[in-house]
Amino acid sequence: MIQLTKVISGNDSNPNLFLIPGGPGLSSMTLRSLDILSRSFNLFYVDFPGTNENAYTGDRKFEELSDELGKLITEIDGKNFVFGHSFGGFFAADILIKNKCDGIICVSTPFSEEALMSANENYEKFATKELKVAEAEWGKKQNDKNFARWLSEYGELYFTNTNGKELILNDKVSAQFFMDNREEASHFEIMLSKMANISKKKIFIAGSEDKLLTSEFLEQDAKWGKFNFVKIKDASHFVMFDQPGKVAEYIEEKI
Repeated sequence: MIQLTKVISGNDSNPNLFLIPGGPGLSSMTLRSLDILSRSFNLFYVDFPGTNENAYTGDRKFEELSDELGKLITEIDGKNFVFGHSFGGFFAADILIKNKCDGIICVSTPFSEEALMSANENYEKFATKELKVAEAEWGKKQNDKNFARWLSEYGELYFTNTNGKELILNDKVSAQFFMDNREEASHFEIMLSKMANISKKKIFIAGSEDKLLTSEFLEQDAKWGKFNFVKIKDASHFVMFDQPGKVAEYIEEKI
């Protein structure tokens, strides 16, 4: 099942914000820099099976998980907005398309084939020796520890904040969830044209220093889906960790 961790706002009338981590296979712990948004929203941090000590219940497809999360969202009273980081943005988009929320925020989400291809090219271009070693260890033994270690070595591909490595190393990841869901990312370009016809609030946030998914490709995706697009300075792929204050202020301004 999907696990929700609630952080209560000081005002019950504030809208609700559901925050979905990326990876796939990362937990909501990678998003907790956004606790500051509890000043404006009731926060619900999402953990899929296997992450953040949530039991893994077997291979469940994207559609099934998205429908389950959408149902949880519609059961909560008030205005409901969904935030998705990277792979989590696909869930946010699907929930919007199915009319189960009042708006979305996508952060560093590669919807188009061009964006995904550029990510593969940038990985090879900027991979350090340490990253390649960690990748090799992951290839030999695909467990949670090696998965976290591999992602923690992404370095500037992921972060401008040097504490990013520790964030991933200490995350309660799920290697199995990653392996069961990673191939889904190539199927979601069609979401952009569907979202372009939806007039609800749509925000797209990218980092100016993202070396994995460069802002040029992400801005192109955002235009295709008719999002409000912003590029946050001095931030990489984990924009909300590198610049939590700027991300929070932009979300509050637009919603």
